Amino acid sequence: MIRMIRVIGLSRIHITLLDLEGLYGRIDGGVGVALKYPRVVMRNGDCTTVNISLPFRMPSVCIEEDYEAHVGLGHTTQFLLSAAKLAAEYNLKNVDVVDLARIVKRGGTSGVGVYAFKYGGFIVDAGHSVKVKQNIAPSDFSDAPPPPLMTRYSFPWYIYINTPSYGRRIFGVEELNAFKKEVKGTSEVIRVTFMELVPAVIDHDISSALDAIAKIQNLGFKRIEVNMQTEQVRDLMKSMYNKGFPAGISSFGPTVYTFVNTKREGEELVSYFGGLVTEPNNEGAKVIWSKD
Repeated sequence: MIRMIRVIGLSRIHITLLDLEGLYGRIDGGVGVALKYPRVVMRNGDCTTVNISLPFRMPSVCIEEDYEAHVGLGHTTQFLLSAAKLAAEYNLKNVDVVDLARIVKRGGTSGVGVYAFKYGGFIVDAGHSVKVKQNIAPSDFSDAPPPPLMTRYSFPWYIYINTPSYGRRIFGVEELNAFKKEVKGTSEVIRVTFMELVPAVIDHDISSALDAIAKIQNLGFKRIEVNMQTEQVRDLMKSMYNKGFPAGISSFGPTVYTFVNTKREGEELVSYFGGLVTEPNNEGAKVIWSKD
């Protein structure tokens, strides 16, 4: 008798891609943070089917929690990995998350979503060798395997997120075309990431981390993502900055985020702007077996 298997997933913010020029033999490189909420939660049960190609049976599932796609929180990767992990457990297959990502073809650009699912925390991946991936493209248009993990640390702060209804949902061909635009400031975004943001996370220095986030919005590919959003989204970021909380856009947005020391600080932002405050997920996705 098959017991109930529940996969408790997560979401993530994507802070930036690092290098879309590939002058030194690697492209992409992702930086981001795993979030406890919103999240994907699914279990086996006769509710609906998930149509993905796997080397083992995909059971019918019941989706207990989910969140909106194409808002910058990595839904596609988290949903597909949750389904694939559930199927692997259902069939008693011990398959590594990175191998599951290969199977469902995620991680072809950034590895943040894959390693967030596996480990949680603050993630920096090493990008793809140009020997493996020659064309610059988003994950939906790339068959490259997930990149290697460069570093992972537990994330020390709460995260405030806001997905405004007036923001743009950028995906598909529009997202693909964005990757063809000229990128300026690659060297600077790498320097800010590794000489300010990463050390700030290690040192639990929130002011330096937020200073780095503010700088990154005007550098590299992130600048393109910010400029593709609506003026109202950029105005929200300015309003948050004026209240002392430099903000970033997660992936293409429209989700805007910042870091706060306490849940109360986050709730104050919620009272001003809406949105929600969440803890980081520093454990990765969980699998729970139960009798019912």
